[in-house]
Amino acid sequence: MKSLKSISILAAIAMCAVSCLTGKGSDEDIPAPVPPAPEELSVKVSASVIYANGSDAAVFDISYGEQQLTADDVTIYNADDDTEVAMPDLSFSTATPGEYAFYVKYATASDDGEEIVLTSEVIDITAITEIFLGRTDDEGLTVKLSSTVFQAGEDRAIFVIRFNGEVLEEGYEIYDAQTNTIVDLPTMTLTDEQGKNYELPVYTADEPGTRSFWVSYKVHTTVKTPSTITAVSFPVPMRPGDTQPDNTSFKHRALLIQFTGLGCGYCPYMIAALRTVLADEAYADNAVLAASHEYSGDPFDHGADLETSMNVSTYPTVVVNMATSIGNYSYTGNVNNLKKLIDDAVSAPAKAGISVRMNVADNTLVARATVKAGQTGEYRIGAWLVEDGLTGRQANYGMSEDTTGPFGTHDCVLRILDSSMSRGNFTGHSLGTLNSGDLADHLFVMNLNPEWVQENCRLILFVTTTNGSYYSVTNAIASDSLTGTMEFEYE
Repeated sequence: MKSLKSISILAAIAMCAVSCLTGKGSDEDIPAPVPPAPEELSVKVSASVIYANGSDAAVFDISYGEQQLTADDVTIYNADDDTEVAMPDLSFSTATPGEYAFYVKYATASDDGEEIVLTSEVIDITAITEIFLGRTDDEGLTVKLSSTVFQAGEDRAIFVIRFNGEVLEEGYEIYDAQTNTIVDLPTMTLTDEQGKNYELPVYTADEPGTRSFWVSYKVHTTVKTPSTITAVSFPVPMRPGDTQPDNTSFKHRALLIQFTGLGCGYCPYMIAALRTVLADEAYADNAVLAASHEYSGDPFDHGADLETSMNVSTYPTVVVNMATSIGNYSYTGNVNNLKKLIDDAVSAPAKAGISVRMNVADNTLVARATVKAGQTGEYRIGAWLVEDGLTGRQANYGMSEDTTGPFGTHDCVLRILDSSMSRGNFTGHSLGTLNSGDLADHLFVMNLNPEWVQENCRLILFVTTTNGSYYSVTNAIASDSLTGTMEFEYE
């Protein structure tokens, strides 16, 4: 609200305007001055429900008009007792389940320099138990972990061991999978939604590393399905914020899987075509490329049988979105076919979007990928690591290098495929059924070969969904490096 001093000034200006217009018309012809609309303090959070595991977080997005505010600009308060809460990175996380409420204050100045303190509405955040402790429909002996990756010396992984769906608190043994010896893990108390307490085993680690365990109960074991936990030297990445929580219209990109090989003499015709198509900014912005070197003992073979999964029998072949493919024709024919496949693939809206926050140290990459559903459906998420700039002599049956350059450098080479739903199925890890607007996370942990050049490595993430008979890719993104954040990209 303007001060009396400010209003007096405006009145004087209005009187001056009237006097200057004397003789030009009546007072009714002069529009009354309209003060500008006051700016609004806007506060949003990336999630209203988080896991009470100390790492999952709700990120605050605070703005005043068009100005984005930082933690230095505002003060955040606990709405229950009006005490100030320190949030240097504007994110809230907790290890204690419960209901939390906050409000934000921002001090600015009026037109005449007087301080104005704006207060936001209350923001409610619910922290829920990170593990479901109720009965499940699972049969036999099962193990559920609160997390498969945590920061060494800071976090932990909690075991929930069930037999025929009921949580076990005794009668089982936990074994180190490498030595097959019993390990004695400490326990902690967790409370379910009905108030019942459970004493559950907990694994911690002071140093980075990976360790696997299996469990025995009576005559049953999980020795064939061990539980693997990785401790890393850095904080586990949190979910990126969502700047448009109500938006479900995403930028759409197709996933191109190039089946190629150094010993394939016809592959340069497809390599050149891909280079030409992706040199066009419009097509480069609509596609993500991964090169699978599985041809006849290729030195860059990643070791996964992707070609069988994609029904590839001839080289070169390009599979689009795990659904359609083209073989080799001529260079010109390949260019035309690739453009049509990309155009067709992105002609319909993407059914989901992807964001990711990632970090790497000690040759261990951790990436937290988040899928946001645009349509209700069953979804899966996958992550592939690729490396650029690999060199190797390429067989060539006549494709001119004058068109796109020498063929001895190989980019987008697949190194790691973390998307195996089952043997021979690379359509991703299940996220279950998501309703439109729902979010679901998956943590990827990849151990990188020290001989790979990390500066040349990138991460490809894709989300698949079913049309009723098979899963295909509905969207894909590719990072520029192995660190940083990629937020949801909206149309």
